[in-house]
Amino acid sequence: MDKRRHHIVDIVFVLSLFCAFAVMALFVVVLGANVYKSITENMTSNYNMRTSVLYITEKIRQNDTGGSVDIREVGGNDALVLTQRMEDSEYETWIFVDNGSLCEVLVTPGFEVKPGFGRPIMELDELQLDYVSDNLLDVQVVDPQGDQHGSMVNIYTDV
Repeated sequence: MDKRRHHIVDIVFVLSLFCAFAVMALFVVVLGANVYKSITENMTSNYNMRTSVLYITEKIRQNDTGGSVDIREVGGNDALVLTQRMEDSEYETWIFVDNGSLCEVLVTPGFEVKPGFGRPIMELDELQLDYVSDNLLDVQVVDPQGDQHGSMVNIYTDV
């Protein structure tokens, strides 16, 4: 009888050790999944912010001729307006934020751009544009998580 009791204690000990191992393994898996989710969200946010600032900066550099860069408004928000000449016509590219997206639209000068116009490019909550000096533009963006990223762009001002 004593041997049988000793055998049951061994089984209970091994079973409880196995259960403790299973709970710890589950804890590690859940913790790892949360870390992975957090890293993925941060990477997506950083990608969107950097890409949006680089996109705007590159658009300015592509159209960087005297007097071709202007700041206006669409729905009370800042809008970057880039004027360019194609063949015998003049066009304006408007870049602005609307409904949580960075949008772009190409129009003829004098066309009134309103919220809802334009093609969404990427998720973005806010675009802030400000001239620091005559030839230096401060570009700031705010992503859907509220993180802010920015850049300064030198603008060619010689006509």
